[in-house]
Amino acid sequence: MEPARVGSVGNGRRLIEVLRYPELIVKNTIMFFVLSKTLSLVLEPLVHPFLLLIIALLAKWRKRHRLQRACVVFAVSLPLFYGFLPFSQPALMLLENRFPIPNLDDRPIDGVIVLGGHTGSGLISQQRGQPQQSSSAERLTIGLKLHRQFPNVPLVFSGFSGELFRRGWSEPDIIRKLLSILNVSNEQILFEQKSRNTYENAVNSRQLLLPQAGSRWILVTSAAHMPRSIGSFEAAGWTGIIPYPVDYKTGIEFEKLFSLQLGFDSMRRLFHEIAGLVIYRLTGRSNNLLPGVKD
Repeated sequence: MEPARVGSVGNGRRLIEVLRYPELIVKNTIMFFVLSKTLSLVLEPLVHPFLLLIIALLAKWRKRHRLQRACVVFAVSLPLFYGFLPFSQPALMLLENRFPIPNLDDRPIDGVIVLGGHTGSGLISQQRGQPQQSSSAERLTIGLKLHRQFPNVPLVFSGFSGELFRRGWSEPDIIRKLLSILNVSNEQILFEQKSRNTYENAVNSRQLLLPQAGSRWILVTSAAHMPRSIGSFEAAGWTGIIPYPVDYKTGIEFEKLFSLQLGFDSMRRLFHEIAGLVIYRLTGRSNNLLPGVKD
């Protein structure tokens, strides 16, 4: 059978063909980006109770009363399970513990790469004339800390925008204004300004920097995001990457027993990263399903 073109996916049959031939998605980065953003809507924990209620209504219409009752019960109980932190946080802890914070030795460092995703709304930033940061702002602060520690090597900010429809300032725009506010010199600071996802971060940064064999680059990103990032950088041909996880959302022990806010945030991050790890592995954007420290 001749594989269907990704651009022709418009019904269930075409979607099945794409799933059978994942390399089709690899060859179409635009479609991959759109599909990833569409999938994120389904993975949103706040949406799950509503989806279950919709299924319950359909079950009532089809007179499937047992299914209807089960969906209603799950729609009510699921948010409570998410809010119960010993249920919602252990898997996220596992992801965040895959790579320890490195003990940087005396060997030379060739540069520091900070992945995007730490800036706030580009539209609000533009409208208010003030650069916004997100809850992942530690990517920037630790990146600057490493820049002070290694002032003679490049500090690279990789990423353009992760939004499906970008409005306002891009991530490089916001970062440049933040650096200006903080009086950080532009010397040794580079911007990779094309990437919209992690794999593009890896590919485009490699094309920009042309790292040599044996070079050592520090990679800064959120702890839960580090496994997928390392898998992507290795798949893109990087060697000598030193993972420097930041932006932890879990501790060594549970902060509280029950919290809807922390529970939903943990599940949101967990679903996002687990889906990303699986899809990246299936489409060749990662060499491993769950990268970790090598023996």
